[in-house]
Amino acid sequence: MNRLKELLKTPLIWCFALFILGYTAWDLVTPDKEKSDMENRYLQQKPTLTLKNLFAKGDNAYNQRYEKYINDQFVLRDDWITLKSRAETALGKIENNGIAYGEDGYLFEKVVSVDEENLQKNIQYVQEFLQMYPQQKTTLCIIPNAYTVLTDKLPAGFENITVNQRDWINRIYQSQWPSNLSALEITDALAEHSDEYIYYRTDHHWTTYGAYFAYRQYIESLGMTPVSWETIQSVKGGTVEDFYGTFYSKAKNADVQPDSITWYDIPCTVEINGEAVDSLHNVEQFSQRDKYAGLMRSNNALTVLYSQVNQNHQEGKTSRVLVVKDSYGNSMIPYLCYHFDEVYAIDLRYLATMSSVMGETDFDELLILYNFANFADDTNIPKLRY
Repeated sequence: MNRLKELLKTPLIWCFALFILGYTAWDLVTPDKEKSDMENRYLQQKPTLTLKNLFAKGDNAYNQRYEKYINDQFVLRDDWITLKSRAETALGKIENNGIAYGEDGYLFEKVVSVDEENLQKNIQYVQEFLQMYPQQKTTLCIIPNAYTVLTDKLPAGFENITVNQRDWINRIYQSQWPSNLSALEITDALAEHSDEYIYYRTDHHWTTYGAYFAYRQYIESLGMTPVSWETIQSVKGGTVEDFYGTFYSKAKNADVQPDSITWYDIPCTVEINGEAVDSLHNVEQFSQRDKYAGLMRSNNALTVLYSQVNQNHQEGKTSRVLVVKDSYGNSMIPYLCYHFDEVYAIDLRYLATMSSVMGETDFDELLILYNFANFADDTNIPKLRY
């Protein structure tokens, strides 16, 4: 009785205990979410407890996946992240949730490690694919993340704690590749324009302007002449304001400046997964939160652009290029319409089999276009072999 009286004298403890119990009960009865619109990513679902999962290692280990599930699914997660960010900003902290605050409103993700085992497997899968199609001329282009290029905008000491992507990309290019593959280095070409708007401030993607310099590098490597930026700007397009990307969603920095997306409706007709659509970009998506998904109608198994502006067209011949890409490719691929009659784009996350495309169509060129972080971590690249 005396102990109860003592506890009653500390109502804050009781309130805190009731809050914890109530919040836990609320969390238990709240259905899991499949996707976070704020972070624009799919959330970890509750892992199944099996012997295989229990004894798995690394990111596939049951305890690792369950911990990620708890972190992804707790109630009001977005609101707690926002509150944490505002509090830490007020205290003068220059990073939140793995995102560092750089100069001129730029946000940078702290990539502190590389899954070397998965990266080496992905290199091997690409090598096996090339050996399956030895006559197919192929270019591999690995895109660096913004912090590798925009070095003058990094917070102090950032480069000392993050992965040196320039070195890693060079290591990838120096692997034992079959003779039908050429490596395309674009880091230096991007760095020459580091004082321009080539990466978004709040998002992990490059801008359509940044993608132009990779396009130019690629076309020159094929012995063609790229069109000028003025030519691209002359076509129908527009600018979408108030774009808050994935880095903002993670950091919730209250002082961040929103980005703008500039898009160009390169003249072509478009098919997605065999069905015709009425435009290259999904303009309606530009009014949604995930505005980047409007470019080239987001990520699909197979997108085909039938060019109306191929400056290299030859009568009686249909030239084709196939791009195996992640979402970075959506900013660059339309430019290829200036050099090929048909531009095919594949996203392995949604494609059932690569052979279904390779077996039906002949391609003059094939481009494997991935951001470094995606190329290192992706688990869909094995599909190249099927």
